[in-house]
Amino acid sequence: MRFKWILPLLVLCSCDEGRIWPDDVIETNSDGLTATVVITGATGADRWFSGYSLAVGGFTPGSEYALISKNIVTDSDGSATVVLTGVPAEVETIELCVIDRLRRRVASFSSVPVGAANVTITSEGADFSPEQAIQTEVFNTTCINCHGGASFSAAGLNLTQGHAFRELIGVTSVKDPEMMRVHPGQPDKSLLYNILAGEDSKEWNYDHSVEITASERLDLIKNWIIAQ
Repeated sequence: MRFKWILPLLVLCSCDEGRIWPDDVIETNSDGLTATVVITGATGADRWFSGYSLAVGGFTPGSEYALISKNIVTDSDGSATVVLTGVPAEVETIELCVIDRLRRRVASFSSVPVGAANVTITSEGADFSPEQAIQTEVFNTTCINCHGGASFSAAGLNLTQGHAFRELIGVTSVKDPEMMRVHPGQPDKSLLYNILAGEDSKEWNYDHSVEITASERLDLIKNWIIAQ
């Protein structure tokens, strides 16, 4: 997988007013810069479930909401070229990312700071699947220190790249043999979701609910399980 970007770039401002945007929404400024994304050989982009979109978006500092965005649909070869025009001056980063219906960033695959000129981001052979988003945004950032990252897998669960999902989906939990780690289609019966979103692990050696507090990450895990 290879990402490249050409500086300077533009980024979009965020907006948290809670509106649900149409799937193809673009907020533009006729005087703004242009951001172009060129994708080749991608996989997984067509596997996203309802409410989520692969997109190019512009963000302001500290905000998870895209001020401007345009959805990306890859062809049968995993290729796409998308041009986002009129990027507002407030934008400081342009991102190749996944957003939800609120235009809230759920996962970012590439982020580039904005400069004074137009921006081009190229991606070759990337995996844009929901699983890769969860691996990158959840497991790699919060879980693998105890689950495989240091040659130790607590509860026999390895959540590193290439291991996580085959050890989760349909696998009986070691901690609670009456539950699956991930019960396809049923987050409420999935120990993974329950320990992250609730207090199921409070009496264990570690309370996992403190690890992921961002609602968009918990929603991603829940909706991914529902889609299985």
